[in-house]
Amino acid sequence: MISVIVPIYNVEEYLPTCIESILNQTYKDLEILLIDDGSTDCSGKICDEYARQDNRCIVIHQPNKGLSGARNIGLDHATGEYISFIDSDDYIHPQMLETLYEVLQKGDYDFSMVTFKQVWEYCKEDIAVTINKNNTFIANRLSLMKRLYNVNDQKLKWSEMNFQVVWNKLYKKSLISNLRFRQTASEDIEFNNRVYFKIKSCILVNIPLYYWVQRSSSITKQPINQNFINRAHSYLLCLHEISAENSLYRAFCLEKIYKTIINVRYRSEKTKWYSYAISQFLTLKQQTIKEFVRNKHISLSKKIGLLLFLYIPKTYNCFMFINESIYKLKK
Repeated sequence: MISVIVPIYNVEEYLPTCIESILNQTYKDLEILLIDDGSTDCSGKICDEYARQDNRCIVIHQPNKGLSGARNIGLDHATGEYISFIDSDDYIHPQMLETLYEVLQKGDYDFSMVTFKQVWEYCKEDIAVTINKNNTFIANRLSLMKRLYNVNDQKLKWSEMNFQVVWNKLYKKSLISNLRFRQTASEDIEFNNRVYFKIKSCILVNIPLYYWVQRSSSITKQPINQNFINRAHSYLLCLHEISAENSLYRAFCLEKIYKTIINVRYRSEKTKWYSYAISQFLTLKQQTIKEFVRNKHISLSKKIGLLLFLYIPKTYNCFMFINESIYKLKK
């Protein structure tokens, strides 16, 4: 059985399509945990209605605890051998769970993963899926850690976001049963950082079966705010989970910390959040700069480039201006 955990908060407009896409899966042995996280709209009532129609739906109403808290309640109640996370304003291809399950049975893999597609409105794409050896890949821990932190990998060219999110994957429950999400700005990344350290290998399917719905009010589409700035701190939490002896993985994480704090400072200029961004910037720099400079796995050219951006902000401003200009010309 697959336990599908759906954290829900004020998404009444999108929720029916999400739930129906799960109920209509070709893989039927499901436990659908609908976690109503203190919704103030009709989301809770919609959950209750679906539970009356299909006994695979289990509704849990709770005071608002945030995304991490809602997912953790789902993990506490999940009884399936496998775990899937679906966000309540997205939807999935009818064969997504079947595909994830079938490829996971092909070997001793810890989890399976598909790719995603960004959509601006609901467009039913019920095209039958055909899996062959040309669209499946085996990834080890090193490759996963590289892509989690957007480090180039010769074998895996996919966007790093595929490796950062939890909602395009099927995890063995035994892999994550003792893990819980932490309340942070990038909870998926921090969670997967701990998951990847436990795995030997996973299987990836290069087919977009998860539909990530874009909407102006979503968390990821909000303007500069405290959550956006705190992303860098999430990477610091990741760094704390990587052993001191593993300087290679720490190098991946350190590079990402500096790329993030430099970009956050740039994006926060001329906003009310600039002072807060600078305070976070200075705190993170103070805690990591010595290790960043000394880490032997970070090339000298990267150190020079990032330190130049770090200490002379105008160089990064020029870099971004050039890149944005090139992007506009290509459009």
